[in-house]
Amino acid sequence: MSRLVVVSAGTYHLPFDRLSIWMEEWLRDAVDTRVVMQHGPSCPVAGAENVEILPYAELLALCRSADAVVLQGGAGGVMDMRELGIVPIVVPRVPGGGEVVDDHQLVFTAEMEKFGILRRALTREQLAQQLQDTFAGVGADLPQEIATPGAEVVRALLEQPVARLPWYERPRRLVRTGGALARAVLRR
Repeated sequence: MSRLVVVSAGTYHLPFDRLSIWMEEWLRDAVDTRVVMQHGPSCPVAGAENVEILPYAELLALCRSADAVVLQGGAGGVMDMRELGIVPIVVPRVPGGGEVVDDHQLVFTAEMEKFGILRRALTREQLAQQLQDTFAGVGADLPQEIATPGAEVVRALLEQPVARLPWYERPRRLVRTGGALARAVLRR
């Protein structure tokens, strides 16, 4: 029986090639697994069914029938899976490599993991383990009713100040982000 993994790097304007590379490495050893990758501006995944952007309804339908869902750490995708009753595996974008401008996905996913809304993977090894655990049913005893943090918790989270970069870090990030944008544009 073939397994289905749906992966979304999101539609954010910056590429998330790290997720594509991690999925491609994992897929080389995956047996009897179909991966549908919505890659946006990120590089496609060899061996997967790659789509730049799926229609929203089609993406949700695929997620409903998937054995595992892997997402970037954006709030929209996580909340979509919350609505479907799916606990996704989430790889947050990190600043400094042209993936995102600050650490909001790291903060958001750490907080949402505490509520059982997602399973976070910060390394390729953790991503592979989370996929293996999902297929093996580990964590299947998670509550069917996932805790909802409530507006007050979300408001408090959003009101936390974003850590300021040291002045010497800003030019390096600007160059990396500009390079990532240029690579994404040239790839099209």
